[in-house]
Formats: sequence, structure tokens, C-alpha cells
Amino acid sequence: TTNYVLGRMASAGLSLGDAVHEAQAAGFAEADPTDDIGGFDATYKLAILGSIAYEIKIRPDDVFREGIEGIEPVDFRYARELGYAIKLIAHTQRHPGRVEARVHPAMVPLDHPLAQVEGANNAVYVEGDLVGQVLLVGQGAGGRPTASAVVGDLIDLARSIRRGVQSRPSFSFDDRIGVIPMGEVRTRAYFRIRVDDRTGVLAALGQVFAEEGVSISSLIQKDAWVEEQTAELVVTTHPAPDASLQRARERIATLSPVHAVSSFLRVF
Repeated sequence: TTNYVLGRMASAGLSLGDAVHEAQAAGFAEADPTDDIGGFDATYKLAILGSIAYEIKIRPDDVFREGIEGIEPVDFRYARELGYAIKLIAHTQRHPGRVEARVHPAMVPLDHPLAQVEGANNAVYVEGDLVGQVLLVGQGAGGRPTASAVVGDLIDLARSIRRGVQSRPSFSFDDRIGVIPMGEVRTRAYFRIRVDDRTGVLAALGQVFAEEGVSISSLIQKDAWVEEQTAELVVTTHPAPDASLQRARERIATLSPVHAVSSFLRVF
């Protein structure tokens, strides 16, 4: 559902609300789209898949979750200019003794397989040490795909009962492995900031980023509003702890020449 919504925002310049209404009319979104738009549905899926993949118990509450509510059409234009698409990503990755588990919108490089997934499709991208990269793509929204999945599960259960076997994953959880707090996860980021169009603004922003240990990858002035004497800055960063990025975001929002941190996205 979110892939369809974000795709329509990107291709047709629709607002989030209009794209959701279109998805509902097409049968891709529920009457109450909160589970999809807020990232809840992706969180539940990630908790299940991560638990199976790593044989640890990942609960939905363990997963960092952020929805797509704050994204605006202009972000898609800037993202494409920078070489990215915007997708809702449910990401889990194994590290020594711990795993990442997070759901949030992200800027994905246009040459990445996930950036090519369009419409009401889901994609599962797996990377293994020996198998390499594996991509599974299929319909993920609407009555027919959902009914197919449900009926398939019911048939599988009926066959298992008839044969007296259990057709389900074998769970053996390792309690020694935990989920990394989001603040410790290192990621790149994109900031869209509305500022006064005057001298000294870039220096003030740079000082905040430097004090929080965040290295700037690029800083570009985009649209300017002459009558209001304001401009929009797009900043991308090198990898940094998410906690540092959030502190920088909060501090920048309080600077006197800053009108708003209009958008914040992590870069996949």
C-alpha cells in the first residue's frame, strides 16, 4: 500500500492525502489506512521475518517505527535530483551479538533493486554471505493477493492436519542476542530546511552538525522565495549515529534563522 502511495506522490505529484484516497478507491488501502501509512503493518512483518531469519525473539515493540506521514511531494523531486527514490523500508541486519530492526521511509539509490519496485508490489531483498543478493517481488495489496495468501495458508494447515505433520518454521530463540537501540544505528540522512536567505546561516548549521559529530556530505540551496527572503536548503550527511542526527535536527530547528526542518529522511 505504501509503495503505491509513495509511487503516486513521486510520479503524479499528489499530496499524501490524495494518494491515499486514490489507493483506497483502487482497493489497495483500508478505510482506515493507519496501519500502512504509520508503518505498523511493515513492523509486524519485520518482527516475524527477523525472528525466523535470526532465531531470536523480535517483538513489534522492539522495532523502531516511523511512518510516511511527514513526506511531501517536493521531497521526491529533490530525491530524484540526488539520485534516489523514496520507499518505506523494513530493515533488519545481523551484527556481532545484536541485530538491527527498524521501519522508516528512506531514500534508496535509483540503481538499487528496491528502487525499481513499483505500484502495489511488495519486495523482500535478502543478502547472504554465500547466496549473495536475492530479490522476491509480488503483489502486496488488494483483495485478490490477500485472499490468495490467506487461502494458501488455510490449505497448508488442512494438509498438515490430514497428514499429521506440522508445516511451520522451527523456532529456537537465542536470548543472548538483542535488538540494537535506534540511537546507536549508524545511517546517512537527508534534511530539508527552510531558512532566512542571509549570510551566516550556513555557518550556523555547520557548527551544529560539527558539534554533534555529523559530517556533511552535500549542502545545496534549492528553491528561494524572494518576497519572504527565505530559501530551502537540502543537506545530506555521511553515516552517523541516529541519536547524533536527531540531536542535530532538534538543535537546528531552534536556530533563529531557521523557519523549520521541513523534512528528515534516512538514506538507505
